[in-house]
Amino acid sequence: MRKALVFAVLCALAVVHAPDARAADVVVSLKPIHSLVAGVMGEAGKPRLLLRGAASPHTYQMRPSEARALSEAELIVWIGEAMETFLERPIANLGSKAKIVTLHEAAGLRLLPNREGGIWDDDHLEAHVDEHEDHGHDHGEFNMHIWLDPSNARRIVDVIADALTRLDPDRAGTYRGNAEVMRDRIAALESSLRNRLAPVRRHAFIVFHDAYQYFEFSFGLNGKGAVSLDPARPPGAKRLAELRAALDEHDVRCMFTEPQFESGLVRTVAEGTGIRTAALDPLGVDVEPGLDAWFKIMRGLGDAVSECLGEG
Repeated sequence: MRKALVFAVLCALAVVHAPDARAADVVVSLKPIHSLVAGVMGEAGKPRLLLRGAASPHTYQMRPSEARALSEAELIVWIGEAMETFLERPIANLGSKAKIVTLHEAAGLRLLPNREGGIWDDDHLEAHVDEHEDHGHDHGEFNMHIWLDPSNARRIVDVIADALTRLDPDRAGTYRGNAEVMRDRIAALESSLRNRLAPVRRHAFIVFHDAYQYFEFSFGLNGKGAVSLDPARPPGAKRLAELRAALDEHDVRCMFTEPQFESGLVRTVAEGTGIRTAALDPLGVDVEPGLDAWFKIMRGLGDAVSECLGEG
């Protein structure tokens, strides 16, 4: 009888402290952020990804199944309303049902201000780096493609590890260990990309819209402007004429399209100029979701920039 009682107590304790107990239900808005979250969670669980395919976070409309996943989540990770506009109202309606991590509010991130106009000043890479420590900023002033800066990616990994630890303290060691591994991987890729991009740093290029400022800043690249000032609205004739003038003035070597937007505008501006065109994808449309996605997205950007701006 006594042995049976001891056995029952041990079984109960095993259930309470079982390492394979259900992990937190985590929902993440964008694939590159989902990748960083997946890396921190590791074998403890798999976060759910909302935005898939070639959809833009600026114009996306959620399906009922995605709205249901959001309502069931214990932790929701997004950048903020200036990026995932489709999530602003649904998240506000959740109230306190889930823990929300709004990444652009995280202390220690490097935030870069939105650039004015479609052609940028030569000194834009040195201007207004904000290592902010408070939440007093108007974040509508800042560019929200924060994941394209490896230093921000490392900070995001730490923010996620902290959030998961508060939600699931029994796995604190797992989350913090995984975060350390991710930080090391990010640093290694950053070093590799820096070497790859060094030979083309001074060559000028134009992008479809101003999504790559953090990538430019991190690797000292020479972005000169954007075709579209607002991805939701096509540029007019005056804007296209301004771009054509800028191509000669700045000796632009390449113009980049994006899979989330119509590429015809870029090709129209580049037509007859001899300027190369290529695609940049900050969201990884063709990249499989998972912990490797952020690394593949960043490596893809590095390869595209290096090849289009190179001498070949």
